Amino acid sequence: MSLGISEFLNAAGKKAGKSLILYIILGLLAGSYLADNVFPQPAIGVIKISGAIVDEGSFGRITTSEDVITMLRYADENNRIKAVVLDINSPGGLASASEEVYIDVLRLKQRKPVVASIGSIGASGAYYIAVASDYIYASPTSIVGSIGVITRLPSPGAVDERTLTSGPFKETGGTKMEWVYQSKLVAATFQQAVLDQRGEKINMSEDEFKSARIYVGTVGLKKGLVDEIGSISDAIDRAARMAGIKKYEVIDINKELNLTKSLFPFFVNTTEVMPETNTAPVNYYIYLETGQ
Repeated sequence: MSLGISEFLNAAGKKAGKSLILYIILGLLAGSYLADNVFPQPAIGVIKISGAIVDEGSFGRITTSEDVITMLRYADENNRIKAVVLDINSPGGLASASEEVYIDVLRLKQRKPVVASIGSIGASGAYYIAVASDYIYASPTSIVGSIGVITRLPSPGAVDERTLTSGPFKETGGTKMEWVYQSKLVAATFQQAVLDQRGEKINMSEDEFKSARIYVGTVGLKKGLVDEIGSISDAIDRAARMAGIKKYEVIDINKELNLTKSLFPFFVNTTEVMPETNTAPVNYYIYLETGQ
């Protein structure tokens, strides 16, 4: 039995309608795929800096400068990552390791916004790293500051008839007074870095600034050591605003690169991070808990 013209048109219209819906669904799916794969959503990268900061090979369970630098360079080269947040919970560490990270944060900051968020503690070398960022958050009770250096001098050498040196300071590198002077130069490098990055924000006398005091976050804000009281979420939001993005994902770069480690406590024992040395003195930007 043949269909009349009106029935034929109705059937054709229904078929066309179903085809149109199918095409719309396929279009949406294709658009979603392209958005995720061809035009991925921008992201904020978070880098956790926890525990004492040392250089590679010193200890297996604490933050190494090499790991942090690897994460900073990953964030720099990843086009999805539009800004970076440094999630800091550290008392500092080796002077050389802290300086290396500071320099790479400055380098990254030239290309992408960097915001620091200090949790329980961001003191000494960890604060050194934080000042390289564009903006610093701290919680009300965060520990910040300790802008100074600790120098571990060589242990008195034991008599060893098997070891010969060509000069009196071949083993130690110099006299104690010479190393006192050089320790002051190392501290001055740290202090100048803070002044270079925070400039007119610092609100304390020169004597207080050089005293290496620590402060809780609210006092650190008044002293100009941090910019605002807030959480890691606030830091992420600010980083996004600075990057000019509203919709974004948050990437945990430590997990992304499998650099999440079991860490020492924030307050560390002196012998864990500052072992005895029988050669040249070693400089540390670190805040040690009283009595350690």
